[in-house]
Amino acid sequence: MQLFDQQDMKTEIGKRLLAAGLDPSDPNVNAIATIVSKYFAERTAEVLARVNEVLSQISPEELH
Repeated sequence: MQLFDQQDMKTEIGKRLLAAGLDPSDPNVNAIATIVSKYFAERTAEVLARVNEVLSQISPEELH
C-alpha cells in the first residue's frame, strides 16, 4: 500500500534538504533521505493499522 505520492515526497524532501544547506542530488544525501522516508512511511502504515484495529472493535452504534 502506497500512502503518499512518491514524486511529491521527493520534491518536498528535496526542498527541505536545500533549505538546510544539503544537496538532494548528492548520492549520500539522497540515500539518507530515502531511508528516512521509508522509515516514516512504515511507521505511518503501522499507526493506521492500529487505528483500524481499534475502529473495528467499535460498533457503529458507539460511534454516534
